[in-house]
Amino acid sequence: MNDVVFTATNVSVQRSGIDVVQDISVTLHRGAVLAIVGPNGAGKTTFMKAMLNLIPSRGSITWARGIKIGYVPQKISISRSFPLTVREFFLLKSKKSFWFHKKENKNTWLDRVGGGHLADKKMSELSGGELQRVLIAYALQGDTDVLCLDEPSAGIDIGGGKTVYGLLSDLRTDHGKTIIIISHDLDVVFRYADEVLCIDKHQICHGRPASVLTAETIERMYGTHASLFSHNHEHHEHA
Repeated sequence: MNDVVFTATNVSVQRSGIDVVQDISVTLHRGAVLAIVGPNGAGKTTFMKAMLNLIPSRGSITWARGIKIGYVPQKISISRSFPLTVREFFLLKSKKSFWFHKKENKNTWLDRVGGGHLADKKMSELSGGELQRVLIAYALQGDTDVLCLDEPSAGIDIGGGKTVYGLLSDLRTDHGKTIIIISHDLDVVFRYADEVLCIDKHQICHGRPASVLTAETIERMYGTHASLFSHNHEHHEHA
């Protein structure tokens, strides 16, 4: 993992003249999983949107040339009156013949994430786990290099006992995807992330979870009770 995919240097974001995110710096390498953590209101979503150039920011944000990015934002809800099926939803992103063409059926991202059977189901009828599968597949469509997810649901079973995070781990391992996630679940961070960026409006730490998520750091972000969690995970080392 020597290829740098993304670099942020002293990134700050203002809202109503006040810095809601201040001086964040991080470098991400190809094929890595980066977790962004911090308490509620820490600016995690704001920083991810700045990374994606969805909102204005100060500082330097640089993506490697030619990188394709997929983004699944937080808390997507589908109205019960939404008429499209999953198949029709993907047509919105199709530039040529529909991706469910028989010759290409085995190569679609929906098939790869185990959601091919959902093709003719209405988007409004999907369960939480099914919707996560569809949105991840949609974000990956078109040979996406980097997948960014804002707080995917750790407890959602998306089939066969696999959670969303298990699926993301497979995408990294089997398909070489670079993944950036915002998560409140520190167990997920220790289990799946190569690197963690801790922020609380400013940068607290950045590095391997086992190295930087100390009891002191977690207590600083989340309060005294969180320190007990860190002690229970000090033995975790990400391969």
